[in-house]
Amino acid sequence: MARQGISEQQVIEAAEQLAQSGQAVTVAAVREVIGSGSFSTINLYLAKWKESGDKGKAADVPDMPEAVGRAMRHLWGAAWNEAQNGIKAEREGLEAARREMERERRDMAQEIARLEAENSAQGDELAKLKEQLAAETAAKAKAKTELNMLRIENARLDERAKAAESRGDELRQELGQLNARLQELAAQAKPGKPDGGKKLKSTPES
Repeated sequence: MARQGISEQQVIEAAEQLAQSGQAVTVAAVREVIGSGSFSTINLYLAKWKESGDKGKAADVPDMPEAVGRAMRHLWGAAWNEAQNGIKAEREGLEAARREMERERRDMAQEIARLEAENSAQGDELAKLKEQLAAETAAKAKAKTELNMLRIENARLDERAKAAESRGDELRQELGQLNARLQELAAQAKPGKPDGGKKLKSTPES
């Protein structure tokens, strides 16, 4: 079902009802009295009503008395000065807030610069520590390798020492046997033996 629009007469009646009751004649107030209607349509009819009303009352309105004019100008001047003072105070407040924000911005910039410098210094220190750790790790690995090599070499030396000791025992035994043989030969070579050159037993020298 199509929506039914409002008429100009409805808007006029609602506007006059509001005016007679001392209420402000606005588009929203007229629409509330009517209960429906678009704001654009009400505004159009309401403008026509105000225009026709102003024309009809123009002849009935007398000129403003000079005293009233002076009073109005005085009120207007007071209101204007108050408004200027309010604007000045607001400007001063905004300027103070701007200066405070600028100060905070500078403080934040300095703090950011300080933190960045501190972070850079910590980064350099961390890099140095990493280098030291890498050097110490390499030195430990090298020392461990050298220690293993020394252990291997020590084991070889132990084996060679044991072999040399064993060979020394063999040589000492062979030397003892040779000494015993030499003594035996020497005893046999002595002249005037009563046993006619019979071999004599000899004990090997220690």
